[in-house]
Amino acid sequence: MRVDAGRAGAIVGRSASTAMAQCLNCSAALTDEYCAKCGQRRIHSQDLSARHFVHELTDELANLRAKFKLLRSLHGLVAPGFLTTEYLAGRRQALLTPIKVYLLCAAIFFVSAPFAGFRLAAMIADDTSGDLARMVSARAAGRALDGPLVAARFDGRVQSVYTITLGAGAILIALLLQTMFRKKRWPYGAHLVFALHYTAFMYLVTAAAGASHTLGASTEVAVVAALAVIATYLAVALKRVYLEPNGLILLKAAAVLMLTMIVNNIASTVAIRLTLALV
Repeated sequence: MRVDAGRAGAIVGRSASTAMAQCLNCSAALTDEYCAKCGQRRIHSQDLSARHFVHELTDELANLRAKFKLLRSLHGLVAPGFLTTEYLAGRRQALLTPIKVYLLCAAIFFVSAPFAGFRLAAMIADDTSGDLARMVSARAAGRALDGPLVAARFDGRVQSVYTITLGAGAILIALLLQTMFRKKRWPYGAHLVFALHYTAFMYLVTAAAGASHTLGASTEVAVVAALAVIATYLAVALKRVYLEPNGLILLKAAAVLMLTMIVNNIASTVAIRLTLALV
């Protein structure tokens, strides 16, 4: 490939104050700091200065720290109650915020969806009543769409809808926690932190359960295993965060688990119906 030395020299020697009328990457008209066509940033003469390279190095190190923070947060989430106790104690610098942990686990859940059976076709296959298939057929007929197009639109939108509905469920769980642990006199936000971490963990367990079902485990076995893991995690997390006697913790964990099952069923139903309405 021939290098245009004259062009390169012109770039290096051009003053920072001189505006460039053309993008040097794609030759499109350049009217802003970034090219509207290819996205490349406007070239400045100081881009080859030592200060600029130091700035780029600082940015890369910051990105690297962010990646380590992400890994530390996921590792901490697996330990029941750890992220919540760290956040409430004020040790937050090395960890993602609760809402970011929730959104990260939601993203992991939906990235794994194609491999874990969380697609419209798999949902229809698992619905022995046939209600979902009839709903999809009715929606396709009403919108004059073929089956594959309905499935593609559904799979592309159900992620956002389910994340929102399950997030609303976390708000309800936090309200229950505030009621059960009212003697703590903690603000609602403290209980919401616990609920977000708990819901984020459920995303990971649900993804694992879906994957095990895809690999051959029966639906019943996958669901029971997931519930056992979630129940154990919940009890240990409540004990670690709220520090109440074991008997009370188990009773309150049972109440939260019951609300969790109700919320999940409602969230799934709402997500399916609302997503179909948006197809």
